[in-house]
Amino acid sequence: MQQATAQLPAWAQPARAAAAGSAFASATHSCNAHSADLPSDIGHRLARDRLDSGRGETACAAARDHGCGTATMRILITGAGGFIGQTLTRVLLQNGHLKNRAGETAAIAEILLLDTRLPACSDRRLKPLQADLSSPATLQAIAQWQPDSVFHLAAVLASAAELDPVHSLAINVSALAELIGAIGNKEAAPRLIFPSSIAVFGGLLPDHVDDDHLQRPQTSYGTQKAIAELMLSDATRHGVVDARALRLPIVLVHPGPPTQSVSDRIAAMVRDSAAGRPAVCPLRPDTRVAVVSVQTAVQNLITLHDADPVRLRGKRMLNQPGLTVNMMEIVESIGRVIGPPDIGFAPDAALKKIVDGWPKGFISTRAPSVGLVADTSFDDIVLNYLSFLATGKSAA
Repeated sequence: MQQATAQLPAWAQPARAAAAGSAFASATHSCNAHSADLPSDIGHRLARDRLDSGRGETACAAARDHGCGTATMRILITGAGGFIGQTLTRVLLQNGHLKNRAGETAAIAEILLLDTRLPACSDRRLKPLQADLSSPATLQAIAQWQPDSVFHLAAVLASAAELDPVHSLAINVSALAELIGAIGNKEAAPRLIFPSSIAVFGGLLPDHVDDDHLQRPQTSYGTQKAIAELMLSDATRHGVVDARALRLPIVLVHPGPPTQSVSDRIAAMVRDSAAGRPAVCPLRPDTRVAVVSVQTAVQNLITLHDADPVRLRGKRMLNQPGLTVNMMEIVESIGRVIGPPDIGFAPDAALKKIVDGWPKGFISTRAPSVGLVADTSFDDIVLNYLSFLATGKSAA
């Protein structure tokens, strides 16, 4: 970790930029020196997969079905094994297309799923890569694969980041810098979609926090997300990526197994009630939080990806408009949708400290012009979770 934080990433080193003509342009190939470390020669296998004729025929057929001509795209999802990552993968496969860097609708030919743990997958378009993002071998594989767009979801979340800020800095900041180095390309800048966080805001806050409110994060996680936003803005200014960030509030409803994340502690009230189990609320009944369903969050990440840069008006970091509810309103919603719940209150001081530092009203004046939407009620969030249980997939 000391080496990772002491050294500038490849795309930010002026000496290397001068030697190569452009640090950003050369960074796509900056990991070649580590080719001996590449497990099972996966980088070469992924490169061969790009040229597979069967894949090409399938992609072209899908492209024609969506009115895309023969244009196709390769998508990388980091953190693909997580809650948001699995939902995003399902929706992208269902939709079958995205906007490419030229703003044209293109069929999704392949999705490279990257995480240390991944679920089984059968769709031919999916390429699982179970690996550590910070590994030089992994970065080389990504550079060789040359994704057209990246959804960078890999992160250490709020509660875990507070317990180990050194480790979370390596994942939330240093690994992002290396990823930009691996994919950066001035000739054909890939779109990079980043879920930032409500946690970039903190301190004394107004009733409603908009996109351009001054950032004063009060947690390690929020600080690292704010750093990441600046890095992405700078890399976009240099023209090596086309980055867009959506600051997410608490995302619900995680299906389990249980974790100690803030979102999962709240999600457990819905999850346990749906399973007929007693549940525990870790916050006071009057504690207010901003939330979003995973279905809405994923829809908006895709919408932000596809947005015309002109409509962003130079502002690439937006808030996800949140639905603000208190804990008692969540309990009442569960009662309306599922039935009378058995929920007790056991406030957690550490969790309260984190949540109290976040905005309660989370808004975005720019969201409507880009096409981003908010959830309308917590009842809908609970219904979406019940739909997931019934069908095995998100209702989006």
